[in-house]
Amino acid sequence: MKKLAVLCASVLVLFTGCKVQSVPQEEETEPIPETTELPENASYDPDTNTVYIFPTTETPEETVVPDSVDIDAEATSLDVLSYEVFADRAVITDFNGSDTDIIITSHIGSYPVTEIGHYAFEAAWDVTSITLPDSVTTISEQAFADCESLTSVNIPENVTFIGRGAFSNCLSLKELTIPASVTDTQEEMLTGCAVEDLYILNPNLEYHNWGLEDAETQCTIHAPAGSAILTWAEKNGFPTEEIF
Repeated sequence: MKKLAVLCASVLVLFTGCKVQSVPQEEETEPIPETTELPENASYDPDTNTVYIFPTTETPEETVVPDSVDIDAEATSLDVLSYEVFADRAVITDFNGSDTDIIITSHIGSYPVTEIGHYAFEAAWDVTSITLPDSVTTISEQAFADCESLTSVNIPENVTFIGRGAFSNCLSLKELTIPASVTDTQEEMLTGCAVEDLYILNPNLEYHNWGLEDAETQCTIHAPAGSAILTWAEKNGFPTEEIF
């Protein structure tokens, strides 16, 4: 691996006075003390008084072969769904069928299905309904983007994270409930949607550039009294309804 004479901000703070190859120095500087701890991906050349930073990459998580491919009896066949299985969970990664009503299994063998992966149902134009199991905790980036015929999808009460653009351009989706379990959402979650009624059950969930302000028609925000999303909605002129 080639050494890179690149100094990150944290190293620059730690090692003020140390030369870096890519930054010309007008004056000679003191070498860094021998007792100074360097990051694991850094090395110091005392001859040139230079700290070298090595790029790091995370080791990808290894997939495993499930003990069986047993699924819920009523679930959509794995013949039209792609998936990956890891040490403690299974992830739905793609849809390649013509089914219009999708029921995701809660398990593949002994592995719970906990995630709808990135772009898993992107541009599944003919899908009209999706039923997710309670085992799902994560809906990843653009998981259901461009599902133009989708009219019904549930978000289970164990979901904590909804990724960027997860429901973007779901033109037929008129109502959506975000359960109280959801604590983290990313931007563009509903960009290009025609949602008319949006239920936000977590009083602390804040608006995070979901794309509602760009919709042709403002949806009604239904949320607990005093919730963060109601404060945002009222400030931005959205119709609201207090629930609970």
